[in-house]
Amino acid sequence: MEPPACDHKVFEHDRVHLRVDHGIFEVFRRNRIIGSYRAPLSWVRVRAEARKGGLTRLHFGNIEELDEPIYASTTSSKHGLVTVEIQTTDEPLYRAFFTELAQLSDRRIAS
Repeated sequence: MEPPACDHKVFEHDRVHLRVDHGIFEVFRRNRIIGSYRAPLSWVRVRAEARKGGLTRLHFGNIEELDEPIYASTTSSKHGLVTVEIQTTDEPLYRAFFTELAQLSDRRIAS
């Protein structure tokens, strides 16, 4: 039996590949250091940290509290399990993808 279409989402941009399949979220990045992150979608936490030079870092990690938003901005230097650096101008594309995932997982996006 094929899973529902809403249970499979893929986002690819530049050197980053994000996907959700059967409730499992995965991040892959193409660089010299092999790094990935895999967790149940309900555990995923992404924090966007604005940096100088038109860059934003996305820190992927696991939630500590059940009511945490899936995606939020941060000024903290506290890092997650995997960090991906993107152009700040591309951040709205990522935010839109995580807005879809928030709806899929009955979670929220913080401003």
